Amino acid sequence: MGKSYNVVFNSEMSTLTTVGETFNIDWGFLPNGPYKVSFCFNSAIATLTNATIAAIYVDLGQGRTTKMACNNSSTAVGYRNNFLGSLFYSGTGASNYLYADMHTNAPIYLENRPTNNTVFIQIHTNSIDQMTNYAPVPGAYILTINFEEC
Repeated sequence: MGKSYNVVFNSEMSTLTTVGETFNIDWGFLPNGPYKVSFCFNSAIATLTNATIAAIYVDLGQGRTTKMACNNSSTAVGYRNNFLGSLFYSGTGASNYLYADMHTNAPIYLENRPTNNTVFIQIHTNSIDQMTNYAPVPGAYILTINFEEC
């Protein structure tokens, strides 16, 4: 087990657009080398009535570590890059939230530290085109990404 680094993305400190949030970061604090990447996520309390799955996409500048499969005849964006994992409901109706802990999704592996200083985070549904924004929006959230040296 190598040295571990946490990076926290607070949606209140981003650009707050309807299609996703943009964050700026200098990755120079991470040494060059491969990383095992896992995450945890917690949204603000909201009324959750959506019956679709919430999927989170994070552009870490290496994009092709996880691919989505689709059938051959689909017009969907079947090999969408940057998939980080799924988010879970605490329940439905009022006073619920979306979450994921470090053990609810498989880790991804990066060959090197991220290189893009702009990180784009999106939350989408599991619809066929993978581009439908999740609704109702989860509101404010904190996403903590853990980078563990391999």
